[in-house]
Amino acid sequence: MKQIIALSCLLLLCIYLVYNTPQISKQNTEVETMETGATHNPETTEEMLDTIMHEFEYVHEKAIDKEVDGYIVETYREYEVHRDQNGKIVKQIPISNYEYVRYRKY
Repeated sequence: MKQIIALSCLLLLCIYLVYNTPQISKQNTEVETMETGATHNPETTEEMLDTIMHEFEYVHEKAIDKEVDGYIVETYREYEVHRDQNGKIVKQIPISNYEYVRYRKY
């Protein structure tokens, strides 16, 4: 009987915390907007999205590679890559996200 009461109290506490804790979406409700004066033409916007596609990819940064305690640590930096319809790179923007691959040197 004591276990059932304890469990129900715990359940009520959890329900209370879920409904009274501010959600992430509610924390960022005050977003500032700025008018640019640009006109919105849906045909042009869709056309631009079709011609320039952006994706993220990692590029090996050989200059940053290190050897630490018998391991080789390779560094890869993430880039936002914009390509046209033909797959040609239009713009490449470095992102502050890095990935590291470590393997033993034999």
